[in-house]
Amino acid sequence: MGADQVGTLRRAVALEPQYFEAWAFLGEALAQQGKTSEAMDCFERSLKIRPDNAAAIGKRLFFATFDSRYDAERVYRLNRDWGVAMEERVGANRLPCQKPYHDPEGRLRIGYLSDEFYERVTARFIEPVLRAHDHERFEIFAYSRGGVRDDTTGRMEGAVDHWRNVAGMDDVAIAQRIHANNLDILVICTSYAAESRVPLAYRPAPVQVCYSNLVSTTGLTATDYLITETLTDPPGSDACYTEHLVRLSNRNIYAPPFGVNFPASPAPIEKNGFVTFGSFNNIGKIGTDVVALWFRILLATPDSRLVMKSVNRFEDPGAVTYFRGLFAQSGIGKDRVDLLGGDPDLPTHLSRYEDIDIALDPFPCNGGTTSCEALWMGAPVVTMAGDTFMGRQGVNYLTKLGLSELIAKSPDAYLTAATELAAHPQRIRKLRETLRARVEARLFDPATHVAELETAYLEMHRRYVHNVPTSSFSVQGGKLEC
Repeated sequence: MGADQVGTLRRAVALEPQYFEAWAFLGEALAQQGKTSEAMDCFERSLKIRPDNAAAIGKRLFFATFDSRYDAERVYRLNRDWGVAMEERVGANRLPCQKPYHDPEGRLRIGYLSDEFYERVTARFIEPVLRAHDHERFEIFAYSRGGVRDDTTGRMEGAVDHWRNVAGMDDVAIAQRIHANNLDILVICTSYAAESRVPLAYRPAPVQVCYSNLVSTTGLTATDYLITETLTDPPGSDACYTEHLVRLSNRNIYAPPFGVNFPASPAPIEKNGFVTFGSFNNIGKIGTDVVALWFRILLATPDSRLVMKSVNRFEDPGAVTYFRGLFAQSGIGKDRVDLLGGDPDLPTHLSRYEDIDIALDPFPCNGGTTSCEALWMGAPVVTMAGDTFMGRQGVNYLTKLGLSELIAKSPDAYLTAATELAAHPQRIRKLRETLRARVEARLFDPATHVAELETAYLEMHRRYVHNVPTSSFSVQGGKLEC
């Protein structure tokens, strides 16, 4: 939505303050322009008028992790309240408990449910998992809720034993379809969207797991486990989840673009003579406190520039005007900040990192996919550690890469980390040359990750079959740690 739509919606709620749909749509429009706190206020206003307003519920749960006013406890409470309401709504329609399925070949039946089994963020993390599974021990089902098919879809379909297209089916029908397949374990891959979680409330599988593209707890007691790791969910984090946490060495695995080879490019500082900072994150994550800190970095780094890109958001005149205004307030001219529009494909998008020396991570919600992409393309990331799962993604990546000096615990430390790296061009050049190999060895290792994931699945199934109470556990280096 553009600035004119925002203006229309503002007039609508001014004329009719009880117009809950308009408040929800206004919130979404503001979020697309990067005004997340104001958007959250609109979602809250909509829900006060109509608490069961689905248009506002899901968006509030998603964007809560972007807003610095919502700490880990508050995010948990919002999601748990949603889960309680959903489980009460399902009530007696919950599907009957199944006996453990016994495959004649001794394989476990694992089902993956997602809205995004096509060229989207989720597929970049799930495709390498499907490809690496041991099909002699595991029979893999995929349930695709997305109505889109592309080359990625075709590859994923070819990597599983059974492909089920459930696009267009309602939640009850999807749950019944899954239930009829007698799965041992169901894995939800897109729980960042509240509507994607709903089939789990019907309990279509005896063991249910939240994994990969998530932002918080599902809020459902019907979700037994959540796949994570110690760096994103250290001891004490368990209280903010309805699920029992299963900590692996790596909580997920990213795959670079299929069939595309990007040779390492020189650091742009070599040709430009100045440092270029960049952020390609969702602009909803870039609040005024983030922008204020990035102002300080630009002011402290002579001749530096900042490049911002966010899907198609900077094709919205309202978003451009808003961010231009924020930078202008601090004396940063247009010549030092570039706002880029969308690109036609992933390779073109990734090529933009050839113009970035240092990536700046937003907070309190860090980048996930964007940080993986930046690091793989040779751009080091400066991050701020937070108190939520989403606020510790940068800590996770940089710790494993041996770049703890780029992890800050305060705005001043973030400023120091960014400016000190910017002051050492030789360090930037060295990272540009070496980061990709380090990333591929330590972060992009599907064989090791899937081996740990399969060990976790076997332990979950063992506990269910033997009536062992569900509880948290870890798999580290392929070894089970209870």
